Amino acid sequence: MTMLDQKIYKYLRGTATSKEEKEVQEWIVSSDQNAKRFLEIKAKYVASTLDATDVGLDASFQGIVNAKKPSSRNGRRLPLAILKSAAILAILVGLGFIFRNTIVDSRTAPVIPGDAIILQLENGNIEVISEGGEAKVVDSEGNVLGAQQGAQLVYKNNGTSQEEITYNTLTVPYGKRFDLLLSDGTQITLNSGTSLKYPVQFLKTKNRQVFLDGEAFFNVAKDSVNPFIVNTNGLNVRVLGTKFNLSSYPEDQYVNTTLLEGSVSVYNKQDTFDSSNASLLEPGFKAEWNKYNKQISVEEADIAMHTDWLNGKIILRHVPFKNIVKKLERHYNVEIVNNNPELDEELFTASFDVETIDQVFKTFNFTYEMEYKINDRQIIIN
Repeated sequence: MTMLDQKIYKYLRGTATSKEEKEVQEWIVSSDQNAKRFLEIKAKYVASTLDATDVGLDASFQGIVNAKKPSSRNGRRLPLAILKSAAILAILVGLGFIFRNTIVDSRTAPVIPGDAIILQLENGNIEVISEGGEAKVVDSEGNVLGAQQGAQLVYKNNGTSQEEITYNTLTVPYGKRFDLLLSDGTQITLNSGTSLKYPVQFLKTKNRQVFLDGEAFFNVAKDSVNPFIVNTNGLNVRVLGTKFNLSSYPEDQYVNTTLLEGSVSVYNKQDTFDSSNASLLEPGFKAEWNKYNKQISVEEADIAMHTDWLNGKIILRHVPFKNIVKKLERHYNVEIVNNNPELDEELFTASFDVETIDQVFKTFNFTYEMEYKINDRQIIIN
């Protein structure tokens, strides 16, 4: 992966510094080939993050950026203003933007910001969610599926019978959270760096199934006939109605299901559900699924440590620094570069909520003295 590819990757993930964002944007508008190249990467990137597969995001994107780059064309360079317009038009048309109401502000967002909340509709069109805005969510035929109400998307149960399931996908970037109310009444809060693929309407004759990549808290509407199943990283979590937290980030070795109320069954998605091959959780317990050896272990859970992210908190209890880095990157929308391998194994116990990232590192310094430098949204540790 080239340095430019790395910057584009960070730009799309919302972890680029202001300087890097500017460099990527200037590169995009410097030529029509660059604009086309960015369009291709962006489209495939969005598809890779929204597709509910077992392939991690990093691996998917690695394949994208290693694809053959288009050769540059010879000829006189056009004025920058014209190139900007061409690049903006190519990106907007190619990605199928739908500008309506307050979901997209065409005056300030010619290119999808790296830190934007993204909604992909069933026809592949992409909408950018403006936080705090209000707008309708419609399908390709103009039917109203639901609406954005501030920091929540609400889907309505229109009572019509569908023959096929159609999906929307919501992607929340680093540094943000977002709420979702499904058509069956299930309430979901998505943590930063998370994508959820879900039906706009559930079929009465089918299980209610969604696909998670990241972390979310579920308050599942009760339905004794149609189970609610979350599919994530080779694991199925099956419930009838309950409250639980599910953490399944691509870079983590374990998928953690923490139960607050009701009961859930956890099992390998390759298996047909049966009580004999599923682990049943009781409130106050968690199931830990090892993605590599496909084993499930059940133990009593520290509920606060697994759910306080809902209140904007990070709770650490004897956690190695190498496992803390991604939590901080997601929570604060920063990039952390650790050049001190000894620090990786240091254990930290702390709790953060209103602290800035600088205050967080000052707290770490009480336990382990380190040299670090904060440059915009990048922290370099030496």
